[in-house]
Amino acid sequence: MNVESRRSKMVTFRVSMDEYHSLEAACMARRVRSISELARVALQQWVREPPESNPLDSELQRVERRVQALAEELDRLQQLVRLQRIMPRGETAAQ
Repeated sequence: MNVESRRSKMVTFRVSMDEYHSLEAACMARRVRSISELARVALQQWVREPPESNPLDSELQRVERRVQALAEELDRLQQLVRLQRIMPRGETAAQ
C-alpha cells in the first residue's frame, strides 16, 4: 500500500444493537471481513453515484411531478367553474 492510499483517518458513528446485528449479517452474506470494510465500500459507492440515482430522490421527483400535474388540473377545473358562473345556462363559450 503506497503512502497516498494508506488509511490514516477514522470515521465513527453509532448504531443500535439491531442495526449492528444487521450489519454483521450483511458482512457474512457478502463475505466482507468487517463492518468497517462494509461501511467503507458502501460509502465510497454512495459518494460515486450521481445524486439522482438515489431511489428516494427518484420517488420524490415522481411525487413532485404528480403534485404539479394535479395543481394544473385543479387550475383548469377552477377556470371551468368560473366560466359556468359567468355564462347563463344553455350558452357555450363558442356562442
